[in-house]
Amino acid sequence: MTPQEQNEIYEMLVRRANRPGTFTAVNGLRVTSLGDGCAEGEADLTDRHLNPLGIPHGGVYCTMMDQVAGAAACSRGSMCRTVDCERFFTPARGGKLYSHAQAIRMGRSITVMRAWVTDGEGTTCAEGTYTFRMKPGFPAE
Repeated sequence: MTPQEQNEIYEMLVRRANRPGTFTAVNGLRVTSLGDGCAEGEADLTDRHLNPLGIPHGGVYCTMMDQVAGAAACSRGSMCRTVDCERFFTPARGGKLYSHAQAIRMGRSITVMRAWVTDGEGTTCAEGTYTFRMKPGFPAE
C-alpha cells in the first residue's frame, strides 16, 4: 500500500468516526488523529456526560476507548467489531477528556489494542485492553 493510499484510509476512517448523527458524534466524541495502529480522540465534558455523582459516566470512558481503539484497529484497511474489553476507571478532573489507542498486536483476524483516557490535568482516568475481530475491506461510504 502506498503512503497516499494509507492516508486515504485514515481520512475515510476519521470521516466515518465523526459522521454527524452517529452515537459518538451525538455524544460529542470525536477522533482527532489516526495512524498505523494508533488513534486519538477527545470530548468536551458537559452535564450530559455526568453520572448522578457529578463525575463522568463510565460509559463515556468506554465509548471513547472503543472509538479510538476501533479506528486504530481498522487503520490497515479492515473492518472490525469489538469482541472483548477489560478496563478500569477513576474520576476525571477538568472540562475535557482525551482518548488514546496503541496497537499491542495487529493480526489478520484478531487485533488487540491498549486504550486509555486522560483528563484535562493529564491524569489517566480509564485504561483498557480491547480485542477486535477483523474482516478485510470496508462497506461503501
